[in-house]
Amino acid sequence: MVFPWIHNGSLTTYLERHFTELTIEQKLRILRQVAAAISYLHSKGVVHGDLTANNILIDLDHNAHVADHGILAMCSELSGTSYIRSNVRWAAPELFKVPENEELSTPPQPASDIYSFGCIMLQVMTGRPPYADVRSDHQVTVLILKGKKPTRPSSPHDVDSFWSSIEKCWSDAGRRPSAVDILSFLGSDHATALERAN
Repeated sequence: MVFPWIHNGSLTTYLERHFTELTIEQKLRILRQVAAAISYLHSKGVVHGDLTANNILIDLDHNAHVADHGILAMCSELSGTSYIRSNVRWAAPELFKVPENEELSTPPQPASDIYSFGCIMLQVMTGRPPYADVRSDHQVTVLILKGKKPTRPSSPHDVDSFWSSIEKCWSDAGRRPSAVDILSFLGSDHATALERAN
């Protein structure tokens, strides 16, 4: 798939340039669009496998588009021993497991995308990537292998009202919500009330 020129670049770049200007309504709109895209992919039996703010693109009208379709894979066709690419900060912990052989490897699943979405949710609400205070990806990998999740920001952020939902995305793989569940929450009366309150 070929995308047209995306005026605002990646979500990471967009947040770096415009975070202080964004309202809670605009942040929720981005998250709803990403959740809708992931829900659609999962409904077709497709897992993204490398969902990060770097491969979400923001167009001139401030709409979010999930990109990097070149690395999409059908759930049933994934194979191999390594599923971690360079974006360890958004990667689900189960993808770091090293199997004894290829047949026991754990490929990305829809739940892996949900974990990554939780990281994106944190980034959209705070303007900072996961593990923002940790300089190297190697150190991040060590923290993930020790079971350490990204920390809740100490300063006030819109993230406070959504922290429990972010944590649900970071639950054990079998307990994470589906993309449909997330989309439902982001369109719920609770989320709408938060928009109006800000």
